[in-house]
Amino acid sequence: YVQQSIRRAMKDPVGRRDFALAADGARIAPKLTSSFDNTSDARPPTNILDEDMRSASCWAFPDDHAQVSIKLHEFIYVTHITIDHIPRDIATNIQEAPHRIVLWGIVDGKGNQDRRKAALESLHMSPLSRLGDGPPVKAQGTFLPLAAFDYDIDAQSHVQTFPVDPAVIASRIYFGAVVIEVKSNWGADFTKVYRVRIHGDVANT
Repeated sequence: YVQQSIRRAMKDPVGRRDFALAADGARIAPKLTSSFDNTSDARPPTNILDEDMRSASCWAFPDDHAQVSIKLHEFIYVTHITIDHIPRDIATNIQEAPHRIVLWGIVDGKGNQDRRKAALESLHMSPLSRLGDGPPVKAQGTFLPLAAFDYDIDAQSHVQTFPVDPAVIASRIYFGAVVIEVKSNWGADFTKVYRVRIHGDVANT
């Protein structure tokens, strides 16, 4: 009984491959990532690519708005994103958790550019169409909104998975890098993101 309980506790609740794992080759892309080098309490975004969920192992930044870009280990058709935070009952301040989040895909290659135009036409009735042409830091990239969602601090699980818009999935655009834009937190002066997982299917490029 004890062994069964341990196995249940250790089992990954997501059950999907994480393409944003540093151990598998994912990296932070600095040019499309907000910088807070002069803030003493800030912690580096590289922490979100790690399975370590200790209280100090997070991406921490002042205020409530920032972005981070992840270069994936391989090109994939993105289907879901998972946001991890530490459980509410052990968090020092749960209001530091992210609230409103947008996932952007960085579009590369002529075939994908053509598919992006078709996807944008399909998204014209979607709330994603109101997000503009990319996150605040663009660095001359071409972007497509993949998902917009709220991380819920009152949800039963502190590990929450969100789907990419069906129109994006249907477009068959594959991505080698993404941007996670945190648009707000739950009211704190600082924001903490513990882990970001990107899920999907390997693209045959």
